[in-house]
Amino acid sequence: MSGGVFLKATLKIMCKICILFLFLYLTPFYSGFMDIFGNEDLKDTLVYKQLSLDETVSIKDQLNILSANTNFTLEEEDFQFETTAENPKPIPETPQSSGKKIYIYNTHQSEGYAEGETVMDAAALLGNELQNRGYTVVLETNDFKAYGNANGLDYNQSYAISYKFLNDALVDYGGFDLIIDLHRDAIPREASFMEADGKSYAKMMMVIGGLSSNVDAVKQRAATLYDIINAKKNGIMRPTMVRESYFNQQVHPNTILIELGGEVNPFAEVKNSIPVLAEGIAEYLG
Repeated sequence: MSGGVFLKATLKIMCKICILFLFLYLTPFYSGFMDIFGNEDLKDTLVYKQLSLDETVSIKDQLNILSANTNFTLEEEDFQFETTAENPKPIPETPQSSGKKIYIYNTHQSEGYAEGETVMDAAALLGNELQNRGYTVVLETNDFKAYGNANGLDYNQSYAISYKFLNDALVDYGGFDLIIDLHRDAIPREASFMEADGKSYAKMMMVIGGLSSNVDAVKQRAATLYDIINAKKNGIMRPTMVRESYFNQQVHPNTILIELGGEVNPFAEVKNSIPVLAEGIAEYLG
């Protein structure tokens, strides 16, 4: 191809490209592309972004929660351990105390079981079991929905809300040897339970935030707990799930998210599984 022909062909291509860009700029295509690629919602659908709350907002100044939290069906007198309903107070040591502390909270406090009980009820029973095994337990009882309503946050921002309360608990109680975010799953009935020793148990699963800076530590903890708990009741643990999210696990390396049963489980099955979970945690912590 001669130099003149090549130059002519190149000019034609460049003219066509210029015309195409001019067409896109002068028509709705341009604004449409800008809306799509400049929209934060697109990024949010690809990567979960955990929200932060205004650190100047004081939870304790606004709320006195235990009497107002409707996500409990258990009576307050059933609690044998410290809760976050009042200002932190020294927790007395007993001769049986292990000296280790556990914080239990529920990011999704309203998650319910088949007969109306919630994950907060399950958390309270787990707290009792762990307290009886010599651990200092702090149960989160502040009303996350009430806090969200007071501060313009909805259910989709639940992890931003629990992030605030988790950090408050770490400051108030001086750290924990284990932090448990207790949930229940939404799964078919056949995946939600197992039969053993004449009883029906709610199955459990651990979930790991793959984007967390503590992901390696959480994975190791989840793997160890999985083996310990499953050895106590073979088949009670569903395979651990890793998701591209945070689940507040970047806050502290001693965190774990546990799905205890599902919405289809009767609470009796959940209650049967809680001692197995508590025994596994006690063996893990020592």
